[in-house]
Amino acid sequence: MSKKKFVVVFAIILLLSLFSIESFTKFFGTKTVTLHVTKKSYFVFDLVIALDNVALGPGETTLVEPKVVNDSTENMYVFVKVSNPKYDGERLYLYDVNDSWILVDDTSDEAEVYAYASSDSEMTVITPGEETIPLASEFTMREISYPEYSRVEDPSLSFQVFALGIDDMPIEPTEVWNITKEHFLLDANI
Repeated sequence: MSKKKFVVVFAIILLLSLFSIESFTKFFGTKTVTLHVTKKSYFVFDLVIALDNVALGPGETTLVEPKVVNDSTENMYVFVKVSNPKYDGERLYLYDVNDSWILVDDTSDEAEVYAYASSDSEMTVITPGEETIPLASEFTMREISYPEYSRVEDPSLSFQVFALGIDDMPIEPTEVWNITKEHFLLDANI
């Protein structure tokens, strides 16, 4: 075989190998999961999350501590909506919520809303300069096969914060959440 033919054959084999590797990665590889953060409030505040993007695949865990910082001049109540996609009827991400947060709404298929509250009967006030306890400390993507994972349309985990001033507000978390939905013109299914 001549040197020119050898180079051409080698180049073709190399290109086919790269194509095969790319196809394998698309079918079986991991995706980058984005932690989306949206802020909605009548006051200035900050949602602190330790990272923006993380390469996370099935069965893997990442340490993330979402917490809200009140950098306004007003006291406020805080809610965090966690959008958690489902696969095969189950939530894609698993996490343990800190005791300082309580679930107030899980009527949406892919979201749960937590209130920063000491109990089902009393919201916790966040004063200027204060921050919440983190909602959770780690998030784990549940074990599914890579082909199943590739069928999840958007595997992103996202956090959305709602904050309201406490003047003339009830203290019961569900009541405050209902007022919050009205103020932000959110539909019944968050």
